[in-house]
Amino acid sequence: MKLLWNYISLLRPHQWLKNLLLLFPPFFGGLSVPIIVAAFLPAFLSFSFAASCTYIINDMFDRNADRNHASKKNRPLARGDVKVPYAAILAGILYVAAMLLASIVSEHFLGYLILYLLVSISYSIFFKHVVLIDIFVIASGYVLRVMAGGEAFHVPVSNWLFLTVFVVALFLAAGKRLGELIAQGENAAKHRHILNEYSVSFLEGVLWFAASASLVAYALYVIANKDAMLYTVPIAAYGLLRYIYVVKQGRGDPTEVLLSDRHIMTTGLVWAAMVGMIIYR
Repeated sequence: MKLLWNYISLLRPHQWLKNLLLLFPPFFGGLSVPIIVAAFLPAFLSFSFAASCTYIINDMFDRNADRNHASKKNRPLARGDVKVPYAAILAGILYVAAMLLASIVSEHFLGYLILYLLVSISYSIFFKHVVLIDIFVIASGYVLRVMAGGEAFHVPVSNWLFLTVFVVALFLAAGKRLGELIAQGENAAKHRHILNEYSVSFLEGVLWFAASASLVAYALYVIANKDAMLYTVPIAAYGLLRYIYVVKQGRGDPTEVLLSDRHIMTTGLVWAAMVGMIIYR
């Protein structure tokens, strides 16, 4: 059971929550629930398997640095509980499964998935060591999920939705870096060398810039689509500010914050319920 748990941990299934971004285009597009459910599973699983494949590859490259991190040192590869060759085999199996599932959805969806894999793997190998580019590459992963969702459900992604998702993704990526920098303190560079290139004040500036841009872009997006959705803007504003508050405590990973902070989780559920009632009433 311990061996099985190690391999499950290697997949980071809690991070699959990010793949719910695939639902943004059909959700905002007003597609009926049965249509969304019918097309959701292969799209979601293909991106989830692809994401787990990239997480394994990233852990293979980072296993030595992860040993200097308070929590990441407990990852299976960092501890040595899973050997690198076996992890590589698992990554290969996930890659094949992701490709097969994506090909069921459509050729264009498969193209987005391949692009996501290339971007994620290039991040693990190179881009995470390049200041500022690392934040943009992290943000691109969120955007690619939304674009792939539009393709999977045959819903065009509007310019405003693209812009909103991009600046929110930039906000989350900056928060992730700032949270790491605060949490690790003087040992930050030992865990991730790129953190030596950042300062707390600079990342705070990026965070507030992206938060402001996110709120403006979202407000303009909802006004352009449904006036009633304007009432969800205060909910979004609270969510942004709450995330900044949590980041300042040294917690920045978006998925972990969503799952662990009841204020952000409640805000997300209330926001989704309000948007759903407005669009589907």
